[in-house]
Amino acid sequence: MDINKIFGAFNSSSNEWDYRGYNYYSPRTLPVIDENHPRYFIKMFHKIIANNLAYSKQLIDFFSSSDPSISTQEIEYAGEKMLYAKAYGFIKNIDINDSYHQKILKEENNKQLIKAYKMSIKFYENEEEYEKCAFLKKQLDFVNFSS
Repeated sequence: MDINKIFGAFNSSSNEWDYRGYNYYSPRTLPVIDENHPRYFIKMFHKIIANNLAYSKQLIDFFSSSDPSISTQEIEYAGEKMLYAKAYGFIKNIDINDSYHQKILKEENNKQLIKAYKMSIKFYENEEEYEKCAFLKKQLDFVNFSS
């Protein structure tokens, strides 16, 4: 497998990826992402839920057309369950009592993050997982209070 052929298939005439100075052929030049940082956890929580809003209908249509015997409601439910479990897996690493985590939450505070919290709480209320609701509500209250 030739990596140059794979990237060459996109035939990008602009050097849009080069403006940061990264060489995507060499992983040593890529930015280092700290996957244990509170900012990473918050952004991944938000990103997972936001992406679901954008792509859920397309995924449901795809699976429905591939196997018409599967109920779209079952697909939606399974997708939502996986989505919120994955998102919660990231946000559960935020310690609302840690001052550094509080600082990062304040910096990342925006309408979309608040919406992600509200949607997660609503999902877990329907699932009757109230301990997760309480955890998320505590963070949401902090985010709302700090704005």
